[in-house]
Amino acid sequence: MRRYGRTDKKRGRKLFLGLLAVLVLAAGFYAVLPSRLNAPAGGGAVSEGARVSRPAGAPASSAAGAPSQQAPSGDVSITVLGAGDDLIHSRIYKQAQQRAGGKGYDFTPVYARVAGRIRAADVAVVNQETVLAGRVLPPSNYPLFNSPTQVGDALVGAGFDVINHANNHILDMGEKGIRATLDYWDTKPVKVVGAYRSDADLENIRIVTAKGVRTAHIGVTEMTNGRYLPKNSQYRLIYAKDTALIQRLIKKAKSMADVVVVSVHWGTEDTYTLTQSQKTLAQQMVDWGADIIFGNHPHVVQKLTLLTRASDGAKCPVAFALGNFVSAQLYGRNLVSGLLTVTMTKSGRTGKTSYSGMKFTPIVTHYGAGFSGITIYPFSEYTDALAKSHGVRARTKDFSRAFVQKIIDGSVPKQYQDLS
Repeated sequence: MRRYGRTDKKRGRKLFLGLLAVLVLAAGFYAVLPSRLNAPAGGGAVSEGARVSRPAGAPASSAAGAPSQQAPSGDVSITVLGAGDDLIHSRIYKQAQQRAGGKGYDFTPVYARVAGRIRAADVAVVNQETVLAGRVLPPSNYPLFNSPTQVGDALVGAGFDVINHANNHILDMGEKGIRATLDYWDTKPVKVVGAYRSDADLENIRIVTAKGVRTAHIGVTEMTNGRYLPKNSQYRLIYAKDTALIQRLIKKAKSMADVVVVSVHWGTEDTYTLTQSQKTLAQQMVDWGADIIFGNHPHVVQKLTLLTRASDGAKCPVAFALGNFVSAQLYGRNLVSGLLTVTMTKSGRTGKTSYSGMKFTPIVTHYGAGFSGITIYPFSEYTDALAKSHGVRARTKDFSRAFVQKIIDGSVPKQYQDLS
């Protein structure tokens, strides 16, 4: 039998130490590998697979109301879309009734041509100008509007997530109208702002979460056409004159969400000129923490601009009026509107969310002779032939694509226009 001498022992020791070194290196490599895979490239955002995010609907703030420190590890952008006044005249609901063959109402075709653009947004907001109390009261036209609930069905189907009822027609059917409207919306997967069941309901800030980014929504109106809630009413509205309340609610919303969106009904009808109160309140709301303002009421497209917040220099989109989303009004200026899509980006590094772009997509409400076939068209699909056949030419004889473009150019800077 061969004996192991000193040389063999040295060789054995070297072999053992070599194997031990290999094992140590391998263990170190596998320990480091996961952190390397998840580490930011060059110190920037981590990869999509390593992004830390919360489930949809999970709170974005702590119990104390402070913004979450667990922001997504990588920038996240969402789009917030605003539409104008959904103004349901009798001609619109009578056509919907005819389409349904006398069994209810079918409003879906009214919105069909723009529904894809609405659904493409992460969060979509519309001003529902008329109450939806059709289950308890008959439908009615101007000056005291009431609409069938199937209007709401069509809006949900078109892709809207937030319904604003803060407008001058919210009290057209009194408390009964508000109650029936809110009862209807309670059956739908949307958030409603601008009309509240109680003080507690008003304090309940509506939050919609998209891609882990939380958007808060508030509805404010300047007027209710001289009609007011009874003094003992439990229902609540937010009036533009209640600046202390608006400021408090915006600040509260800011503590709960990444983006604060205010829908506001203000200004003077049928004019492109802003009132001083519009200008003043817009800047105040931005300074208080509003990030996006969707204005309505004038029934025409008013100025689209960016305002700067004094405290941090943030740029905040303000659409003073988006025009009528749909209506059966009589003049060309009232049939031109737009869908404003705002992009907000949340930084994975700081957790701060800020404006990163917007686009205004012009739309046209079209109808034929005798207000037939009321339909919303994207301006990009609206032909000269359609314009020539528009029933509004009985009163607006120069209605054309050029007429529409002139209105848009007068209120919307070219860099924000999306004509595709």
